[in-house]
Amino acid sequence: MPSTKVLVADANLLIRKGIVALLQQQEGLQVIAEADSEEDLLQLVATHMPDVVVLDCNQPGLLEPSRFAALRGAVGQINLLIITDDCAKETVLETLKAGATGYVLKICGEQEIVNAVRATARGERFMCSQVLEAVFAEDATPESSHPLTPREVEIIELIAEGKSTMQIADQLFLSHHTINSHRKNILRKLKIKSPAELIVKALDLGIVKPHR
Repeated sequence: MPSTKVLVADANLLIRKGIVALLQQQEGLQVIAEADSEEDLLQLVATHMPDVVVLDCNQPGLLEPSRFAALRGAVGQINLLIITDDCAKETVLETLKAGATGYVLKICGEQEIVNAVRATARGERFMCSQVLEAVFAEDATPESSHPLTPREVEIIELIAEGKSTMQIADQLFLSHHTINSHRKNILRKLKIKSPAELIVKALDLGIVKPHR
């Protein structure tokens, strides 16, 4: 099975090298390039076509969320994992809406970062528990009403943890066909068109609960 190709972009040399060293130790992951500026990032992505880009988009000189379209314009669909220090609700939601697949903090444990890279490479939404907690800690407004059943909410929470359809099916003792049916119903009820919008919408509505 071919290795997952990873490009790491961070303006801080020490942090970038630390992430690279961590990922290079993992079976099935291959860091193919490093970038410390937007110009380098766009050029290296076009050259190497990575499976996932690990990026701190909150650093000066690197690709900001408003510029994610430039990245997709160069290579088409791409999986972006944000590893940063900023977990303000507005920043997280803006970044996910702009096209990031995953969002974790640099204070996360090594295994959580590795899990985030693997999930993002598969195109699965991934957010660490600290990000979810920070988002909801800042939101003092009551939960919005929504049309979802408790089972559908449970499935959204598992998706937010980065679990795949098969993993959710195994955990809930359901078939993967049933989980897929639930996912389609969730998209229909929330009036969204793609799974990529699901967690963003769930955060907006206050559906997802932080896991401690």
